[in-house]
Amino acid sequence: MAHRDYEEFFELLNANGVKFLIVGAHAVAFYARPRATKDIDILHGATEESAVGILKAIRAFFGGYDLGLTIDDLCNSDLIVQLGVAPVRIDLMGSISGIGSFQDTWSKRTPGKYGVIDVSYISLDDLIRNKEKTNREQDKADLKYLRRAKTRKKVK
Repeated sequence: MAHRDYEEFFELLNANGVKFLIVGAHAVAFYARPRATKDIDILHGATEESAVGILKAIRAFFGGYDLGLTIDDLCNSDLIVQLGVAPVRIDLMGSISGIGSFQDTWSKRTPGKYGVIDVSYISLDDLIRNKEKTNREQDKADLKYLRRAKTRKKVK
């Protein structure tokens, strides 16, 4: 079930021209199977253009407050910006393991919906590469289902 806060934030990102990809557990759910998670992971291009749009979205989402975030914060690809608290937290990331540049990853995106909002998901192949690189126990479990989903996709 889509969470309204996430939908609202995605709507604001879209309205501000931000290119973003849903990655992590919600992308696994999109391709393979739902699983419990306490956040939603968002990959964005760690560029000034992206950062400006994200800051506008954050200000609109939080009633005019930017939460002390700066363009430099959002351009730092090593920084994860967490908005909110679990179980409804948004993690904004400028990079993730196992994939190429954001532009390359964006070019392979899969359009979809989150609730009623148009969004883009990381491609299945890039999600598999990301999960292989992170190598956490949950990622190993996710890989089993993602590889099955890829096989089903080829058969169709």
